Amino acid sequence: MISLKYMSFYSIIISNLKYLIPLLASLFFSIITIMPIMPIGYESIAPLLGVVSMAFWIMHRPDIMSWFFVIIIGFYCDILYGTILGSGVLSSIIIRFVITKVLYKLEPINIYHTLFYLSTSLFIWLFVSVSINSIINLEAYNFFNTFFQGLISIIISPIVIFSQLYLLKKISI
Repeated sequence: MISLKYMSFYSIIISNLKYLIPLLASLFFSIITIMPIMPIGYESIAPLLGVVSMAFWIMHRPDIMSWFFVIIIGFYCDILYGTILGSGVLSSIIIRFVITKVLYKLEPINIYHTLFYLSTSLFIWLFVSVSINSIINLEAYNFFNTFFQGLISIIISPIVIFSQLYLLKKISI
């Protein structure tokens, strides 16, 4: 009788695990971003894979990529990337708002719209990051690193998109 109780508890956890997949995937891709995969000297232009993953899930399943998950991802990215605490959270909130309230209502989503929305999301993230860094530091800021970080993120984003589409097909029942 006790084993049935635990079994039902575990079955509840397993059945609700699909609601954590967007959060876990975005956190996983954020960790991949800080791994030493870039050549020496080019660490500052590592692709923002966590942001790409977060924007993908906001576009395709905004019901399970909640505001709370977006704030967690933004805070986590601030800690991992070493940016000013709160800039990632602000960027994430703006990205979710823009995608869900403005862009999401324009067209049905296909691969071209996904790339456009991801590019917009990366632009928002980098713009907020540059703005906050230039306001607080008041030093000359190297905009080339930011430009190439956005460019590399857009170039690598189809890999993240297709891996996320695979996950999306697996959790959609």
